[in-house]
Amino acid sequence: MLRLNGTMRVVTSAFRRILASVCRITLATAVVLVLYVKVFEHRLVYFPEAGLVRTPQSDYEDLYFETVDGVRLHGWWLATESPNILIVSHGNGGNIGYRADMGEFLREELHVNIFLYDYRGYGQSEGSPSEEGTYSDIQAAYQTARARGFLPENIYLMGQSLGTGVSVDLASRETIGGMILEAPFTSAGATLRHHFRIPIDWLIQTSYDSLAKIERINAPLAVVHARGDPVVPYALGNALFEAAPEPKRLFTLDAALHEGAIMGLGVQRMGELRAFIFENEAPRN
Repeated sequence: MLRLNGTMRVVTSAFRRILASVCRITLATAVVLVLYVKVFEHRLVYFPEAGLVRTPQSDYEDLYFETVDGVRLHGWWLATESPNILIVSHGNGGNIGYRADMGEFLREELHVNIFLYDYRGYGQSEGSPSEEGTYSDIQAAYQTARARGFLPENIYLMGQSLGTGVSVDLASRETIGGMILEAPFTSAGATLRHHFRIPIDWLIQTSYDSLAKIERINAPLAVVHARGDPVVPYALGNALFEAAPEPKRLFTLDAALHEGAIMGLGVQRMGELRAFIFENEAPRN
């Protein structure tokens, strides 16, 4: 019995040492993760590039405009005779140079003026990106369209990935004619949690909480999302769509596409999207 008790004490002591080691490793890992996120959160969200890899092949205007906090931004204006303007807010990587073909595609298919712009820190825009900064950037783009004579109800928004959070924020505050969201998410934290498989959303300050804002949209909404999207899970886009008020329409693709999914809709569904957004009378307060 004494020998057994001695053995149990040895086992218990060994177990406690192992448990203490596991706790120390877990705590150290948690501390490292918190420090990493705090230091590198900016790099987890934004991937800007300075050089423009290409420009539109058809006529366009280089446009420079300024935000309320004095940051000089750059964009492209692809003009038509339409009274409508579509402001395009791209995703978190590259710059408008990677979206030149898409800008021309949208002008051809939607028959509206296209305003592609870069957030601060992207392309030829000054500054460094941040959540509040991107909200200021799209506000400046909106005001630029207003200054060029476009009425609020003739200003439309298109957001891609990160740009969906930017677009939803503006649409929750300003009058618009309609909005297209390509590969949207409920929040930045939900998207990061999906990729890291841990509750990293508790650690980050960047929000882009579209789910909290979407109910304030007072305009037709079209969501375009590929079911196999490798970056933003289709489930997040669908959750945002479900929370949005009418009128709304969901356009899905059975493909593994992220940005550029709208270009895969085909002639018929692009025509349906155009009719729904630009010919649908939104309820006005």
